Amino acid sequence: MKRLFPALVLLGLCGCSALTPAALPTEGTFRIRYPGAASVQLVGDWNCWGGLSSAGGMLDPESGAMTPGADGYWTATVDLPRGRYRYAFIVDGSIWMPDESNHVRTTYEGREVSVFIK
Repeated sequence: MKRLFPALVLLGLCGCSALTPAALPTEGTFRIRYPGAASVQLVGDWNCWGGLSSAGGMLDPESGAMTPGADGYWTATVDLPRGRYRYAFIVDGSIWMPDESNHVRTTYEGREVSVFIK
């Protein structure tokens, strides 16, 4: 048993570094056309759903705030490591919308949301 323990420790140390994937930074630009909206937020797994999934569960109006364009499109660019992310748009603080240009869907807290894989 004494000889087995150091071998397991060494194997664990070597194996951990070999099996850990590198976090490669990538950018994702999200767009939604919603002319006339006062605000649009991009919420998802990476920002605790705009604060809704954190302690207290309050929507932070600054979290995921998107930039309006003159053409009616709202945009936001986020820098995410490779992975699978669920996301949605929140219009005017209360209207949840999946991404109409992305038909890969799932649910979060009973709401239909989109899936982004990078």
